[in-house]
Amino acid sequence: MSRPRIGLIVTGKEALEDFILFVKTLEQWHPTAELFVYTDSETPISQIKTKLTIHSKQFMDRYKGLKRPQMERTKGTIYDSLFKDYTYEKAAVLEWMFTQNPETSAWFLDADISHLAPLPAIPPSTEIALSQHMIKPQDEARYGKYNAGYMWFKSAALIPKWKDLGHTSRFYEQAALEDLANSIPKEALYEFPPQVNFGWWRMQQSTVSQREIQAKFSIFRQDQSIGIRYDGKPLQSIHTHWYSTTAFECVSFRIWFDEFTTKFKTHKPIQQYRKLIGLE
Repeated sequence: MSRPRIGLIVTGKEALEDFILFVKTLEQWHPTAELFVYTDSETPISQIKTKLTIHSKQFMDRYKGLKRPQMERTKGTIYDSLFKDYTYEKAAVLEWMFTQNPETSAWFLDADISHLAPLPAIPPSTEIALSQHMIKPQDEARYGKYNAGYMWFKSAALIPKWKDLGHTSRFYEQAALEDLANSIPKEALYEFPPQVNFGWWRMQQSTVSQREIQAKFSIFRQDQSIGIRYDGKPLQSIHTHWYSTTAFECVSFRIWFDEFTTKFKTHKPIQQYRKLIGLE
């Protein structure tokens, strides 16, 4: 893969901790990656030492110090709530990236993603690539089919429609991705496999038991990855707040991951990853 361009939003202490892990794990596979970050004036993005190129804009100050419930109750400038305005800053980051270079594709990834292998390849006919939640139907009906924290856009062409669909979306910028996906030819949409963007929700909100999901994890040291497989293929990325001590879902996922990997920690790549997420 040529030099990937990735957009992110990073504000606050917890997000900065996640972002440092994001950077450390990404640079192992893509040392020339270029990051475009929306942040605020209090988050010290510039202090991060990395091989990666990081461009940042302090465009998030209007949300500074506000918690999600407060933003959900406040009318937005563009949408019906300030929180929806906040979620659609993802579109603004992507627009910034395409203004800089309209001819090169762009990723948007949440800062609480860590990379266990190189970014996935995208089929040539793809206009947009999205990551399914793979959760229970009742949860999907609420939160949307796709996770807005792992997206790839070939160009800026679909961004205006995504923004417009936000006005009628049942769940912020995320559920609008369903309508966007349904509006384009089948071959223009690529859905990432389950090894990509594996979030805690795939284990805890699945239609099958957690035990069945956990049984699909294995170790294979010869892959171009840290050596963890899911359903027989290399696990590319994990999406969770590794350092959270209060979010039950994340803490529970961390406990399971610790138990699963501790018996393989003599394998250096896994040992290094465990250190990065605070298990060693």
